Amino acid sequence: MRNLIVSLLAFASMCWLSLNNAYACLDYKSIEQLKVNEEMYLVSRNVATMTDAIEDKLLAVSVAAQTKADVKQPENTCNVTITYTLPSADIDEANQLLNANPAKRIMLAGQGYELPSQTTLIANARVEANTLSIQHKDILQSSALGKNRASVELLYATLAQSRAALSPNSKNTESWSASLIDREISLCESEYISESNANACTCKTDLISKKVSPRQLKYIKYLASDPYSSATGALSSYKELSDQLSFECKLKKR
Repeated sequence: MRNLIVSLLAFASMCWLSLNNAYACLDYKSIEQLKVNEEMYLVSRNVATMTDAIEDKLLAVSVAAQTKADVKQPENTCNVTITYTLPSADIDEANQLLNANPAKRIMLAGQGYELPSQTTLIANARVEANTLSIQHKDILQSSALGKNRASVELLYATLAQSRAALSPNSKNTESWSASLIDREISLCESEYISESNANACTCKTDLISKKVSPRQLKYIKYLASDPYSSATGALSSYKELSDQLSFECKLKKR
């Protein structure tokens, strides 16, 4: 009886190892790291609205390893499926913006850029098992993953233009941090001067903080750093506010 039990345990162990070799081309830790890597890639694009969507868990990334039984895989590589899950509200909002500017949509499509048409974007890619790097051919814009990356980036770059806009009655209820206030005052002092108000930049920063939230200011800064976005007129409402407050606080450009 004892020998039978030992034999069964040995057989079960061999079966488990066989299944493990057949199906586990990446372990759980590696899959989680791939997910983190993909999120960090999106963050590295420096699209403020996209970074916030990831932080808010509205834009989600998931990674699944394809089993060796599913598809033949070269040694030391693993086929994975990378999925983006997006809020339908974000897609609808971006489409409304582009629908109002069909010429822009046509121009972007001509360059190979399109907004996501569904909330789930799926792409297969091959990664090096040792380094977890995605093979070059699978990150080209012509690849499925490359297209999904570009599509999601376009989505949030488009949303930044609407979310940076200010209305005449805009009012901020979120406090600015001391470090943000200090940074904006220093930036103001590097760009403006006042001959009659020693606290002019403090004055302007205080008034802006009553109209613009910290997150919205981040979107404004993002658009200001993007030559294409700044040319769309997305910052016109902020520029009008800035000019008005500069006048009220007796500031002029250096």
